[in-house]
Amino acid sequence: MPQSDRESSVENVPMLIPGVLRRTLAKLVSSAHLVLSGTTASILVIIFLGSLFVFVALRNHHRDEIRARTVQLTRLSSLIESDISELENYHRGFLLTHRSQYFGLFQERRSAMKKRLEELNVRLLDNPIQRKRVIKAQDIVLRWADQVAQPAFLGQSSLNMASDISFALKLSNASLDQARWILQSLKDEEQILLSQRVGEQEMATQSTQILDSLPKLERAVIEMNKEKRGFLLTNDNGFLETYHRSVENFYRYHAYLTILAGDAPRRTQLLNDIRSNLERWLSSCALPEINSKQQGRDINAIIDNDQGEQLINKIQRAIAEFQRNELASYDAGSIAAVRHRIWSTIGLLTLVLVVALLISSNTYSLALVRRNLSKLGAAEIRMRAIIENILDGMIIIDRAGTITLMNPAAEKLFGCSKHEMLNQAFLTLVPQAYNTEADLQLVDWGEFTKRTGTTVLAVGRTRKYVTFPIEISLAKMTVDQCTLYVAMIRDVTERKRFEREIAAERENLAVTLRSIGDGVITTDVQGKIIMINQAAETLTGWTAEEAKGQPLKSVFKISIDLAAQTRAQRSTYRNEAYSLLLKLPSNATLVSRDGTEHLIEQVVSPIRDRRNEVAGVVLVFRDIIEREHKQLGLLAGGIAHDFNNLLTAIMGNISLASLLIPATDEMTTRLADAKNASMRARDLAQQLLTFARGGAPIKKTTSLTRLVQDTVSFCLRGSQSRSECDLEDKLWPTEIDPGQISQVIANLVVNAEQAMPTGGTLHVTCENFRQGSAEKATVQDLPPGEFVMITIRDEGVGISEQNLKRIFDPYFTTKPKGNGLGLATAYSIVKHHKGLITVESEVNKGSAFTIYLPAAAHVAIPEETRFADAKELSGTGRVLIVDDEEAIRTLVEFTLTHLGYEVCSAASALEGIELYRQRLEAGERFDCVILDLTLPGGMGGRDALKLLLESDPSVNAIVSSGYAMDATMSHYQDFGFRGVITKPYEAAELGHTVREVIESGRIKVVPDLDLRAVG
Repeated sequence: MPQSDRESSVENVPMLIPGVLRRTLAKLVSSAHLVLSGTTASILVIIFLGSLFVFVALRNHHRDEIRARTVQLTRLSSLIESDISELENYHRGFLLTHRSQYFGLFQERRSAMKKRLEELNVRLLDNPIQRKRVIKAQDIVLRWADQVAQPAFLGQSSLNMASDISFALKLSNASLDQARWILQSLKDEEQILLSQRVGEQEMATQSTQILDSLPKLERAVIEMNKEKRGFLLTNDNGFLETYHRSVENFYRYHAYLTILAGDAPRRTQLLNDIRSNLERWLSSCALPEINSKQQGRDINAIIDNDQGEQLINKIQRAIAEFQRNELASYDAGSIAAVRHRIWSTIGLLTLVLVVALLISSNTYSLALVRRNLSKLGAAEIRMRAIIENILDGMIIIDRAGTITLMNPAAEKLFGCSKHEMLNQAFLTLVPQAYNTEADLQLVDWGEFTKRTGTTVLAVGRTRKYVTFPIEISLAKMTVDQCTLYVAMIRDVTERKRFEREIAAERENLAVTLRSIGDGVITTDVQGKIIMINQAAETLTGWTAEEAKGQPLKSVFKISIDLAAQTRAQRSTYRNEAYSLLLKLPSNATLVSRDGTEHLIEQVVSPIRDRRNEVAGVVLVFRDIIEREHKQLGLLAGGIAHDFNNLLTAIMGNISLASLLIPATDEMTTRLADAKNASMRARDLAQQLLTFARGGAPIKKTTSLTRLVQDTVSFCLRGSQSRSECDLEDKLWPTEIDPGQISQVIANLVVNAEQAMPTGGTLHVTCENFRQGSAEKATVQDLPPGEFVMITIRDEGVGISEQNLKRIFDPYFTTKPKGNGLGLATAYSIVKHHKGLITVESEVNKGSAFTIYLPAAAHVAIPEETRFADAKELSGTGRVLIVDDEEAIRTLVEFTLTHLGYEVCSAASALEGIELYRQRLEAGERFDCVILDLTLPGGMGGRDALKLLLESDPSVNAIVSSGYAMDATMSHYQDFGFRGVITKPYEAAELGHTVREVIESGRIKVVPDLDLRAVG
């Protein structure tokens, strides 16, 4: 542009424009900025047009979303209304015909309705008010289904009379009408919202109106059938009026749909089929049934016809097909429209972006580079400051385990500089680490990298080879496609010291608390009791509250010899405290409050005040008998436990060999003899466990007939006495531990045989016995119920009256070489079986012991499972055996492997838990775990199962032990076990138990729905 033209253009600017604006315009139209100004204006126009187009596209898309949402919500609401009506229909159909098929249809429709309600709730997440109302409607319908419909189907409803049924149906209509009103209001609100945002012309699309009318048409059909059944049930004209309105609604909706679908022959044909089928139903089913009901005739013959139900189902299927076709057509049109708008928007946006990028790419790239460089510099400075100032040591190691970087804290921690350790092996600083079992071992870098993301305790080593405990957290990162590891290291020397001190203090406290197992009583100077501990309460029979303030002589009653009493009477003391210090013997017999005697040892010490005067005494005493009994019991239990472990290996290998060799082999007889000898040894171990006291019986349903006969004949074998057994034919079964009850009978038989040194007849009777209520009881101390009574009567020397009260006391015996444990053990076993043992005796005439064991009269005796060979025991699956005995692990692994299982073993609980978790994470879950109840390391099978259940709640575990001191063996299911196997066991018993537990774990439990009330 010539200079004169530019000056004239500037001069034509109105003088009203301020000077700054005039100068800006002059600058923009100058040659230096004219191109830039034109380009900027063009870009602004393009941006404006593109924005306008995007706005229109977004608005249309938003309208489509609103329309689609309204269609979906309206359709779901209509379908749910139809579901509610259909549920009422099935309910009334069942009440009318009592056909069981309606219950299945009711359950299927209810499940479909719940899914639609859940979908509706999901779509209403952005509208909490509507969602709350839908949840209310859902609660109303489900409450009606659970409290009204479900009891009727299951025969639990008390509605018998027609009036009761009419009232229930009206009440159901009232509650369900509220749910329908909520759903209808939801549809109305969505239609109003769509009308406000989109406009009526957008709503008035053919597909939308058809989709809105089809559920109403289907609901009219359901309502007709439902109200017809309501009238047949109650003869209430209100249901008949609703039925006629439903017929009118059907024809109204059908006519409306016929107009909308007039341009589609397929739609018109479907609508005509629906109408013709409905009219057939009206003429052949509904009207005859209604007329019969109005005329008072029996309608059972008419309603038993399935033609009406088939026509209704056919109509509903036709409506559903119509709806599917229309919904598919609607979705296809919506998708096509959306796709067209998306491509148009993308094309215009692409054009705008290309133009914008061409203009601003250079400037933006330069600014971006400068900004990124600035950020990188600042980030590097911050990162370096953090690394150099953190208190924990940080070392960066490459893939090969070589140190590439150390921060100052790490240099100080290991006493070296980063320049000295660069390119050195990381293992020179951390030579050892603790593994998962807290054992120290040398570090292998390859294995160590597998602990990435965890914290590891290790041993650090300085340049001067001084070691100290450290804690390492290893993290993995990738920089420039190179793998690096970041080790955060912390010195935990002080923490370890504190932990040791706390552990020692806790141990001291625990030892102190455990040591107070003796009875302790403190008195004042007058002999009045100040304090009494729990052990003293148990021995004296006095509670702490009752004993406080009482004289010591009243609570602590001991019997001493006559000489000590004479010395105490002749001596005079300044106070009662000095008397206690000087006259109490070290051993005495303590008589408790209830008359029980305890042989005790006691120690009396003075309590002195600041002036060294005696202010009272502290009396410490313990029950010698209880202590000795516990020690012997623990010794016997431990011996039996170890003995059973050895027998497990012996019997298991014998039984395994019996399974593997042919039955005709001559070694079978030898193996059977060895097995019988092992069984005798197992019975001996069982006696030791019972003597240990506290072992809960492992009960099973058993008949006492064979057990009593075998035990009596075995005990009298080779003696001068003979037996006469009178056993009732139909003897009730009992829930007992056969081994323990056999031991009781054996003890009584041996005592009876010894009471007849010159021989005699032992009379044994078994019969059923019923104990009446407290008023009609015939046996004292026996609760009411059904029992099996075993009586063992001898013709021996009898028992004197003074000894008769003490025969069940431990260590009481009248035999020169007796130990006093036979009858005490028998009493303990019967007591653990919730039974009773009594005795009647007369000197020189004999004794009769009677045992009452609770009967299981209505329980069938399980048949003993016999296995001919290994094929019947074989199975598949992964089995983990956790036992501290290597011989047992080897036996179980060999046996189960031969039977087809994949077996792994572990010697401790921690090893077994870690192995189970590893295989579980690898997708190779163990199908069965056999846990020994007592394991080394402090953690037994029960505690190990708790940790396994945390990792896998469905773990199948079997508890195994030869030590019955723990109730886990008898109540294993209460502790989470699926099976139990008592040591020693045979190979067949092991295979059967493992197979049974694995198969039971694979069964999918389905809720048991009792349909006996239906039909």
